[in-house]
Amino acid sequence: MGLSEAGGNESLPVQSGGLFATHWRGNYSLAKSYWRNGVLLFGLGINLPLMILILVALIVFKEKPALQLIVCLGEMALILAAYVWVLVGTWRAARKYKGPRIWAILAQIGMIMGVMVTIAHVGQDISIISHVASGHVAAENVTLGR
Repeated sequence: MGLSEAGGNESLPVQSGGLFATHWRGNYSLAKSYWRNGVLLFGLGINLPLMILILVALIVFKEKPALQLIVCLGEMALILAAYVWVLVGTWRAARKYKGPRIWAILAQIGMIMGVMVTIAHVGQDISIISHVASGHVAAENVTLGR
């Protein structure tokens, strides 16, 4: 059986060029991945609005701890999913970076530090959520630590 009979001559599928897929694969420049997608899109476009949403939900649902819990957990899931997307794409872009290696290393160090801070914040958020859900802390006294 020849190579053509085994399907060896078929071209590889064309990869989607959408923002999310392109970033996930690390196909944007390191600068675009880090600053545009990480800082602007994630930080200001996703993280900040979701933090505002959760604070509003804690006030609006102050008499309904079950709804507070649902909103808090949903917000955490969305934030973490978006954060993983940012980290993976930026890390891959840093590995593909062809410029001075120091920029890729600094970007990776920044991401590692960000992960450590995020782990601390998630732990703090879980503690706050469990206190609110159990009725030990009034929702209006809660501020999430991001």
